[in-house]
Amino acid sequence: MRLHEIFDRDPRTARLANNGQARITEQVDDQATLELRAELETFVCEGEFARAVQIILEQFLGNLGHTKQDSAWVSGFFGSGKSHLLKMLAHLWVDTPFTGGATARTLVRGGLSDEIQAHLRELDTQVRRTGLPAVAAAGTLLGGTRGRVREDVLRIVLRGAGWPAQYPQAMFCFWLREQGWLDAVRGEVESAGRDWLRELNNLYVSLHIHGAVWRADRGLATDEQGVGAVLRSQFPQLTADIGTEEFAEAVRLALGDNGAMPLTLLVLDEVQQYIGGDGGRAAIIVEVVEALQTQFSSRVMLVAAGQSALAAETTSLAWLKDRFAITRQLSDADVHTVVRKVLLAKKPSAEPEIRSTIRQSAGEISRHLRETRICERSDDHEQHIVDYPLLPIRRRFWEECFRAVDAAGTQSALRSQLRILHDVLQDSAERPLGFVTPAAALYNALAPNLVRTGVLLGELHARIQTLDDGTDIGILRRDLCGLVFLIGKLPRQTGVDLGIRANATILADLMVEDVTKDSGPFRKRVADVLEDLAEAGTLMKLGDAYRLQTTEGAEWDRAFRERQASVNQNEMEIATVRDQLLGDAVRKRVSEVRLQHGSSKLRRIVVVHSGDQAPTLAGDQVIVWLRDGWTSSEQAVEASARERGHDDPTLYVFLPRKHADDFRRRIADVAAAEQVLALRGAPSTPEGIEARESMTSRLRGAQDACDAIVSDVVGSARVLQGGGAEVFADTLTAKVQSGAASSLARLFPRFDDGDHAMWDRALKRARDGADDPLKAVGWEQPTEDHPVAKGVLAKVGAGARGSDVQKALTATPYGWPQDAIDAVLIALLQGEHLRATRNGQPVAAGSLDQAGVKATEFRRETVHLSTQDRIDLRGLYQSAGVKVKAGEEQAGALAFLSALRELALSAGGEAPMPARPDSAILDELSGLTGSEQLAAILERRDDVSRSIAEWNTLSGRAEARMSVWAKAQALCDHAEQLPVAQEVGVELDAIERQRSLLSDVDGVAPRVAKLAAALRQEITARHQQLADAVQSAVDQLEDDATWGQLDASHRQGILQNSDLVPPDPLNIATDDRLLASLASRSLSGWRDVIDAVGSRAAQALTTAAKRVGEERPEVAPITVSVQKGTLRDADAVERWIELHRAKLSEAVAKGPVIVQ
Repeated sequence: MRLHEIFDRDPRTARLANNGQARITEQVDDQATLELRAELETFVCEGEFARAVQIILEQFLGNLGHTKQDSAWVSGFFGSGKSHLLKMLAHLWVDTPFTGGATARTLVRGGLSDEIQAHLRELDTQVRRTGLPAVAAAGTLLGGTRGRVREDVLRIVLRGAGWPAQYPQAMFCFWLREQGWLDAVRGEVESAGRDWLRELNNLYVSLHIHGAVWRADRGLATDEQGVGAVLRSQFPQLTADIGTEEFAEAVRLALGDNGAMPLTLLVLDEVQQYIGGDGGRAAIIVEVVEALQTQFSSRVMLVAAGQSALAAETTSLAWLKDRFAITRQLSDADVHTVVRKVLLAKKPSAEPEIRSTIRQSAGEISRHLRETRICERSDDHEQHIVDYPLLPIRRRFWEECFRAVDAAGTQSALRSQLRILHDVLQDSAERPLGFVTPAAALYNALAPNLVRTGVLLGELHARIQTLDDGTDIGILRRDLCGLVFLIGKLPRQTGVDLGIRANATILADLMVEDVTKDSGPFRKRVADVLEDLAEAGTLMKLGDAYRLQTTEGAEWDRAFRERQASVNQNEMEIATVRDQLLGDAVRKRVSEVRLQHGSSKLRRIVVVHSGDQAPTLAGDQVIVWLRDGWTSSEQAVEASARERGHDDPTLYVFLPRKHADDFRRRIADVAAAEQVLALRGAPSTPEGIEARESMTSRLRGAQDACDAIVSDVVGSARVLQGGGAEVFADTLTAKVQSGAASSLARLFPRFDDGDHAMWDRALKRARDGADDPLKAVGWEQPTEDHPVAKGVLAKVGAGARGSDVQKALTATPYGWPQDAIDAVLIALLQGEHLRATRNGQPVAAGSLDQAGVKATEFRRETVHLSTQDRIDLRGLYQSAGVKVKAGEEQAGALAFLSALRELALSAGGEAPMPARPDSAILDELSGLTGSEQLAAILERRDDVSRSIAEWNTLSGRAEARMSVWAKAQALCDHAEQLPVAQEVGVELDAIERQRSLLSDVDGVAPRVAKLAAALRQEITARHQQLADAVQSAVDQLEDDATWGQLDASHRQGILQNSDLVPPDPLNIATDDRLLASLASRSLSGWRDVIDAVGSRAAQALTTAAKRVGEERPEVAPITVSVQKGTLRDADAVERWIELHRAKLSEAVAKGPVIVQ
């Protein structure tokens, strides 16, 4: 039986409608009709296709008569059948008729479901009720006028309704219809042998239209030529998009007649691509959708399509999300359904023989791609009949290759699979049953497009094509290289690697054409051809796999070989890399070991030491000594373990020398590939990029091989305990985990003395000052007798920092928890078995916390104080104003001595204060620490108490006496013009020289009183002198004629402005007020004010004369200035009189004179 005999559809004669690609077009010619009929006959209305048709019809019918109609959004990957579905829906809507009585609904392959047929019958019923035929307007928005969204959508509506697509021409036709001239004008144009739509395209210059319109209405213009201007004016060419209202009105005119609206389906294809990333365009689409949903009595159903579902996070689609209540998404399952129904549908009579053939060939089929992730599956047996001659394994291989070489999704689609399978079936139609489609058919079909998109280099494609010389071997060479290319594009990353490699076995699995025959000879031929291609340089062999090689790739390969040879000759580099790889692998596994020691659950560290030099024990770490078979021997490692004995905590790890030659080769490959990649950099040519990708792939392969060898070597490692006993477990990590647990007992033999889970509680009790802090760890005896306390005291000795004690006791042989060490240190300090200082200053037991232990210096305490001693100390502290709680005497000592220093400083100072008292005793006490300091304070208690009393007395006098001294100095300065200043100054100088300010008798206060009395007397006298001078000046003004011409208010104002008023009463009753008064006006200041009264009086008289002159110009006084100077005798007087007599006589003749 031949293949063409098993199919419902004979592949030899059947054609693929539109080459598998549906196009929504408005063409109505014979060719378009034939294509439409073929598409309907192959339309598989099942799965998501059927559900989409059903729900769109159901929702439309359900919303009829409502205020709003829903819209639908159909999505799916590029080429998933969206356009095909929408085109079929449009023709099912109007049930497009064909010659011979067939209609769209009767041509659908396999018929329509009962639900869809019921909905279509209901649609027809509603159409009859409207009295208007149904309308289906479908088109793609791509190719429209950019920036005119409403016009682009309207164009589809106009064409679907039979009107011209251009807006001005359509509006012209609507106007003709409104005037009742449409049929007449169109008939006249067509009777003249002209095509109506073509003439409309030339509306402004068409003489036939102009003449027909003029004859319909001669009043429109003076002649036919004038009609063109009228039409150009009334229906102008658009220069911008129409508004939404204009759009809705145009749709209403296009679809309706006399207000009636037909049931209309509007299909907009490629809406998402049309919008792109343009948010403005998306917003206008939203307006259009809302208009269609709400303004046409729910009689317009809009269906739009795009690649993404509206739920996708796409900014441009977010505008549309709430506008499309109906959403359907097509998937791969729909593609498979169409392929099986259209191309692979079998005759029922052929199925038993197909099944028998598949069953007999099950062994051959099941071996295909067995070691990969797309190998045979349990459900493949159900798919063999429907998919034959395409094996399910190869279908999965095709799908993976589609995704790998076509990230944009332009080929992983319905039409590509339809076209590829259609061509394959045509070519193999005469092949016998048992033939299966070779996987290389995918490459042959996709190669031209992959070259166009840049996925496949033109050079590679040309080289592959030239391999086909027309012979069977030539075709095989071409197909093998094509498959090598496709496999090379499959992802290799962890998690997505399918395990498919371009080796002879897998390539043969994909190329076997007849599963009924023994494939052995064919597989051998494949292996031979691959070797020939590798020798010819067409392919490059990496291990057992092959890669395509370009000319540029050959240069990269040559550079790789040169570097590889160079690295192979460098034994040191090979050894360094090998040691690094093995060491890193062991360290990684050792880092996974988690050690918790004892009840304390201390985390212990395991470190790796490598090399022949024996390691040194590192405090608190378990050492893993790593050696390998390349640099040492297994016997040497065993001898080392035995020699160091059973007390040795070291773990001995030996890595056996395995895969040595392969390891060396892989290391050289990695180094060579890295050097070539670094040397050649990032090429810019497609060939160079391909070569770099190939070298990168080679590097990854070599690295993976190295990792596999390292994993095997490390997995075979031996682990020995000190003494030579071997540790057994499944993995190196488990071996080290087990061995390290045993090593802890050897590393920390005294650990059990301090191991307890409750040391954190003991630490808290110690910080809180508990009498028995170690009770939390079960210790009832004195704290200093605990093993950890003994260890601490031994390490402190004559003195040690806390950090040094911690370091010593956390290391071997102790390994005690740090909480234990810190708790004991604080507890011993509380119990006065230790004393502590930090930065030379004593640290009180109550103030030491765990954070401060490291920086604290500890010493063993030798002096012990009784309870009475401590009471006496606290009493002494109290006398200096320092309050201390019981148990805090050590901390109180520091505050006590500091307070005494402050007191001594305040008991003296610079002259006239006495010198500060000697504080040598304080220096002596401050130099001691701990209990020794407290004991010394008690010993010098009497001296200290006397000093406190004396210093308190002097300190108490100092502040008051210094205030009086400052007052005496100030008063003495103000009284320097008085006799008393000299008298008192002598006494004050004596007090300063003798520094007797704080003596029992106050010698300053009487001097202050004496100074104050003298100053008050002097100020009072000068105050009276000023009052008298002011009154005398006022009296003189009152006697002046000019002054008398002013009223009382003016005279008082002038006196105020001239400061000729009595002085304010004195306020000098106290010394402070006296000083304040003198600060405001000194004694010399009083004299200046008194002397200035005369000039202020003259100024007042001048001011009065000016005021009189302003009020009575005829009697305005004249001011005459007289010469000032000293007259020594009578002759001088006579000369002065003669000098001024004439001047004054002349002036007085003119009026009153004011002499200045």
